[in-house]
Amino acid sequence: MPPSRPASRSRELQAGRLTARIRALLRSVVFAGAASLLVSTVPAAASSAATSTPANWLELYNTHTNETLRVTFRDATGFIPAAVEQLNQIMGDHRSGQQTTMDPQLFVLLVDLAAAAGADPCYDIISAFRAAETNEKLRTNGGGQARNSQHIEGKAIDVRLKGVPTTRLRDLAVSLERGGVGYYPKSDFVHVDTAHVRYWEG
Repeated sequence: MPPSRPASRSRELQAGRLTARIRALLRSVVFAGAASLLVSTVPAAASSAATSTPANWLELYNTHTNETLRVTFRDATGFIPAAVEQLNQIMGDHRSGQQTTMDPQLFVLLVDLAAAAGADPCYDIISAFRAAETNEKLRTNGGGQARNSQHIEGKAIDVRLKGVPTTRLRDLAVSLERGGVGYYPKSDFVHVDTAHVRYWEG
């Protein structure tokens, strides 16, 4: 018959086993809780960051030259000159080869329009800067261009926003009240400019 252990020693062993079980249980609960918290909060934080941070970039595809440009045009200090120059180039007059200094607020307007649509700022360019001579030739040939078009001033652009119907783009542009908005359903594009507020359909 094995010798019996003292009662105090037995109680110590039982208490030790119980403490070990409790510690193991606590570790499993803490681990599970942390994992659950990680799963539930990370996507929400990422989503919030994606929607609360204003876009500082544009992606533009020129439908006449087949050029594509994706560029960050501003940072915490303001507009980035080299990026603005690239935007001026892709928005140039493809007929004459001339360029101008586009109104930077036009870039901001495009970004804000895309944000209002819940889309990335990726646009097809139908027309941006037009030299006065180009504008006059188009107008004389019955193109419907205004004599003093904002395109000549570098304050206008005709676009499509990828993934967004032009009717919705038009409505959003009108709601922003940031300049002129023209809708051209036959050619399926929207004109926006940074001049005074006005609306028309061509």
